[in-house]
Amino acid sequence: MNQQKATLLKQKLHQACEDSLEKRLRDIKTALKEAQDAANQETKSSAGDKHETGRAMMQLETEKLSRQMHEVLNEQQSLQMIRTDQPKQSVDRGALVVTNHLKLYIAISAGRLLLEGEEYFAISIDTPLGLALKGKKAGETGGFQNKTHEILQIF
Repeated sequence: MNQQKATLLKQKLHQACEDSLEKRLRDIKTALKEAQDAANQETKSSAGDKHETGRAMMQLETEKLSRQMHEVLNEQQSLQMIRTDQPKQSVDRGALVVTNHLKLYIAISAGRLLLEGEEYFAISIDTPLGLALKGKKAGETGGFQNKTHEILQIF
């Protein structure tokens, strides 16, 4: 694969990561609205201890969803800082890494992505596999889950 094709592929993978984050954000906002609606219903229809327990559960759910939304917003900021047009010489944020086992886009933890009939995995550099490969160059190896990943190419 040449550098121009790799840059285009990285741009598509980057967009897939953005789309994944947008979907997660929409899902969290929907869940927050549902939790708020449920809390409002609980206020209208309950009394006593049952009411307090229901409100407390809704509050915990709202706090959990708020933390998740904060995490997604942080991931969006992190993703925005990645330049897909810069070739990489070692495994770092923004690199497209081809190993003897996987094709990785080092950005955010978005998981499995299918693109142009090929399977890629978007991972954060801070994941165990990302850390095992961090800073390595083509021809070097990193171990993860009893597998040795030889880096074949980096773009």
